[in-house]
Amino acid sequence: MRKLPYILPMLLLVLLAGCDKPESDLPVNTRLGGEFTLTDQDGQPYTHADLKGQVSVLFFGYTHCPDICPAVLARVAQVYRQLDEAGEAEGFQPVFITFDPERDTAEHLKQYLPWFKADMIGLTGSLEQIRQVAEQYGVVFIKGQEEQDYLFTHSDYIYLLDDQARVRKLYPADFKIDEVINDAKSLL
Repeated sequence: MRKLPYILPMLLLVLLAGCDKPESDLPVNTRLGGEFTLTDQDGQPYTHADLKGQVSVLFFGYTHCPDICPAVLARVAQVYRQLDEAGEAEGFQPVFITFDPERDTAEHLKQYLPWFKADMIGLTGSLEQIRQVAEQYGVVFIKGQEEQDYLFTHSDYIYLLDDQARVRKLYPADFKIDEVINDAKSLL
């Protein structure tokens, strides 16, 4: 009968171990991502480590884009707002990385991104830094030949990152908002 008090704490530990949040079914993409340092819209350094501890939706583009980029940013903002309205946006962070540092300075990103009402982080840096990060995520961008009002040809995938900053899923530019919300919830 004396062994019973020792068994109860052990039983409680076994039961509590089963209460952890279940792991998401989304696979970890080990080919994309990696260490980087860029500058956020407040002019502060922002690194790969800053992505950790939250689920992120990461998108590469540029603010002077006439079509795809603002449409994608609006869709990403919808994901954020719907999570926010459901009380589930804590721990979720939209992140926009420009590949046009000439025009998309930290100051410009700070003025531009609030229009989307999504608590979005904007990142810029030197062209070399941006190329490195783009390469790590498999992003392709080619600057047009015009001197002014130039455009870019670019890939337009959206990346869902888990709280360890690992890529868990890629979406096309016309992603389904509900799909991204459900996938993000599985990681939150």
